[in-house]
Amino acid sequence: MLKQILLTFTVLGVAGSAAAADITNPFFLPKSLHVNSITSADYSVQQIKYSGSNGRIYTKDLTEQLKFGILDSLSVIGEVSKDWAKRKDRITGLSEKEHNDLDWNAGLAWNILCCGTKLQLSSVYGQNTPNHRSKGTYKYFDTELKAGYQFKTFLPYVTLNVHTPVAQTVVNEQGNWSYSGKIGTYQGKCGVWGLDTALVWGFDRTANHMRSLSAEAEASYYLAKNMTVGVYGSYMLKGDGKFDSDWYNKSLGARLRLYF
Repeated sequence: MLKQILLTFTVLGVAGSAAAADITNPFFLPKSLHVNSITSADYSVQQIKYSGSNGRIYTKDLTEQLKFGILDSLSVIGEVSKDWAKRKDRITGLSEKEHNDLDWNAGLAWNILCCGTKLQLSSVYGQNTPNHRSKGTYKYFDTELKAGYQFKTFLPYVTLNVHTPVAQTVVNEQGNWSYSGKIGTYQGKCGVWGLDTALVWGFDRTANHMRSLSAEAEASYYLAKNMTVGVYGSYMLKGDGKFDSDWYNKSLGARLRLYF
């Protein structure tokens, strides 16, 4: 079965549009009537210390994102992700299932400027089926503004994201507004390789007011003109909250990109 899936991906990548596309570029959107598929699988470890608790959460995540070009600069975007997580207390050694989430979202992405100066706006509506301790479905909007400037193969950029809850579960009833920003640089040679590195900060308006600063990186290699494989990861440099809690997270994953 796995061989059949990999063969299908290979055929789709080779049978795609004739010209190579810079599909690892953070501003990339597929041209009209073309599709960009991004499949990701990662593993993360999150450590939380507060009120006498000292636990770690281990999470496996599988995500599929699709972008369909309506116009050369406007795409429909959608994503489905599934994660499996468990919590283990480092003091007692006890472990339990933390959550088993299914998350999906859909919306639009628009490259307002796409020459030397780049400007992209995207917004999606999403729903999340939370863990067994929650009731109801969590619903939200994610809106993102991204700006950058292309210097040949070097592209510095900044991103601002606003996460807005629409309907909350019992666990999230105190509010789950959150904001994040990114300062990144992208370098790549179309059809050969791509490297994306960034610093990311985050802040949420839950009762604990968590704040974080993380480093992220992704390295990609072209297997064909319109197919890349890559590895990516993140490491939280600092995380804390209103109630003197410490929060650290690190993740590592693999990614397959196709354009056809």
